[in-house]
Amino acid sequence: MELRHLKYFVTVAEELNFRRAAERLYMEQPPLSRQIRSLEEELGVELFERSKRGVTLTEAGQAFLDEARLTLAQAERAVKAAKKAVVQSEKLVIGFSICIFNRVLSEIIQAFRQEFSDVTVKLIEMSTESQIKALLNEEIDVAFVHGPVNIAELISINLFSELLVVALPPNHYLAAQKQIELRSLALEPFVLCPKQVKPDLYTQILNLCQQAGFQPRIVQEASPPEVLIGLVESGMGISLVATSAEKRHKTQVIYRPLAEPVPSLEIAVAWRKEKNSLVLNQFLNVVKQSHQIT
Repeated sequence: MELRHLKYFVTVAEELNFRRAAERLYMEQPPLSRQIRSLEEELGVELFERSKRGVTLTEAGQAFLDEARLTLAQAERAVKAAKKAVVQSEKLVIGFSICIFNRVLSEIIQAFRQEFSDVTVKLIEMSTESQIKALLNEEIDVAFVHGPVNIAELISINLFSELLVVALPPNHYLAAQKQIELRSLALEPFVLCPKQVKPDLYTQILNLCQQAGFQPRIVQEASPPEVLIGLVESGMGISLVATSAEKRHKTQVIYRPLAEPVPSLEIAVAWRKEKNSLVLNQFLNVVKQSHQIT
């Protein structure tokens, strides 16, 4: 007798109809009937009374139903306990960029820690480029990076996108505008995150400015983001930042959208294609559930 036989029996007992039970079990009715007959022969008792009016449980069937349900429930608890034990014995190393560690990512990690509280979670802040290298070198298990990630050894899922906005010092003359044309920033001093820290964003900003007909006048590079925003607030220059910066940094800096269409910054989760870890899979399930990804 196998657990699947108990599952077949319980389903028929609940439906009291072989056709409906077969549909629930995603199988044909004749094989299900044969399995139940085989179970009855093995037990030496009839579990169901079959008649033209339908199917009912015998006394032996009712007694067996109670025990079968307990056995299936115990088996399910045993499987969960085994998986939980494996997960709890491991740790998860997560790479992230401070620029994209927003409320959404915070909620993902919080949800995972609530469900798997005994897992050791280690967070390492690094640039997208450094995270990719760390994944390839198996120094971290999963990374939250700026996408797209086009590397054969890695798998990635785009989680969400952010638009670039203009960050202006308080009382800047452009702050009166609801939208700002990129070309109007041609003579402005720029404060940017260093290329070695965020090469994708740095390159994107340069390309956007060049498409608008000018080369940005970079007067200062700064990292982490709160330092960059602080320099903008002090009047050092203007910057192009993700929309989430306004929520993350409570300052007097003014944020205005760009008038022209701007490519969005993709935020993705990435991991090694060959990585087969239960704790990683559980974490990715939490990520997918939080973003309704199948």
